[in-house]
Amino acid sequence: MRSFFFTITLLMTCSISAAWAQTAPFHAGIARIPVSAEEAFDTLVWYPTQAKEVPWQAGPFATPASRDAAVASGRFPVVLLSHGGGQTGGSPLLLRALSAYLARQGFIVVAPFHGKTRLLARPFQVKAAFDAIMADPRFKQHAIPDKLGMLGFSLGGAVALGISGGIPNFKELATYCSAHPDDVQSCRAGPGGDRKAVPAPQAQSAAKAPPIPRLPVRGLVLLDPFGVLFDRAGLTAVNMPVLLFRPEQSKLGEENTRVLATGLPQPPKLQHVPGGHFIFTDICPPPLKAEAPELCEDAQGVDRAAIHSEVEAQVAKFFRDNL
Repeated sequence: MRSFFFTITLLMTCSISAAWAQTAPFHAGIARIPVSAEEAFDTLVWYPTQAKEVPWQAGPFATPASRDAAVASGRFPVVLLSHGGGQTGGSPLLLRALSAYLARQGFIVVAPFHGKTRLLARPFQVKAAFDAIMADPRFKQHAIPDKLGMLGFSLGGAVALGISGGIPNFKELATYCSAHPDDVQSCRAGPGGDRKAVPAPQAQSAAKAPPIPRLPVRGLVLLDPFGVLFDRAGLTAVNMPVLLFRPEQSKLGEENTRVLATGLPQPPKLQHVPGGHFIFTDICPPPLKAEAPELCEDAQGVDRAAIHSEVEAQVAKFFRDNL
């Protein structure tokens, strides 16, 4: 039944998305910014531009935005993006189409490369990236810092919750993983995780770890997030509107969604979509399909491009309404 209603919604919103794509007020620009930190890293900035879009190639990825184009006149809300983890650490380039779409709709998207950085260090990278953009002469006059949203996919969902005021509970996570050894993606699939070892996630929660930095996020979008790291008490301060997407065939345990649906102070707007955990990542170029079938292949009948059109439209509308 949920799939039926999603199909009806998809038919309606795809026409809206197509109209927006044709009448988008801007083109997408992109810049790669080095960020100074204890361990320096780069961040991608997607932003509105009036310059003609000239896609470029980054490894196997065709990136739909013009490099270093002039920022469009005006001031724009900011969306922070934290990508997923995985054994390789993940990359914001796997969400490049969504980022470019938001830029065309008038948002500045700040997406750090986390690499294989451990979970508790990733929020510090997000804050450092945000601070760097607000200090950069190209962007500081265009970014509106108090119109701040955040988007997190998979492990990035936990990063987004932390930045938004969530307090992780690694003891609760260890209990969950002991009871659910088959939920590999929750317990052993992050950067540095060992799929063959008994999970010991509490090891990350060193008592001397500094508090997670918090930013004044006004709207939060979570794409199949790693939510079991948090309990109701730890979610008390995450009191902004939340849009939560859950794929119907995801291998990430359902508890990741349930704990957020029942524990957030404001019940999230929960949307179920067809497909697996990686349905939100971009359609894979041919070289990547052979190397990463779990990332690239969808079940028969699942139209990743159509689902992306639906998700993009909903995410842009949510941020317009709440930032």
